Amino acid sequence: MTRTYYMTFERDDETEVTVEYSISDYDYGVSSGPDELCYPPEGGEVEIVKVFSDTDPDIKITDAEDTKWSQKICEKHVFDDYDDYDDWRDEA
Repeated sequence: MTRTYYMTFERDDETEVTVEYSISDYDYGVSSGPDELCYPPEGGEVEIVKVFSDTDPDIKITDAEDTKWSQKICEKHVFDDYDDYDDWRDEA
């Protein structure tokens, strides 16, 4: 199942745009404990699906904007699936 999300950014010319994106699940990995149970973090790949504004339904973006915004999305996205996991773990 693919879900799309939205985040607002400001371009260099100070126009505000909305970015529609998808992001893969993120696994934080395990970095402590026995070596056989440790593994690195993985996932969290961002795909920008569409960029639009109130006045333009389909905006073309530069590679630099794609890179910068994908990085910001990865930093700020809230992986709500892990909230469910934490609730389940707390009940156990």
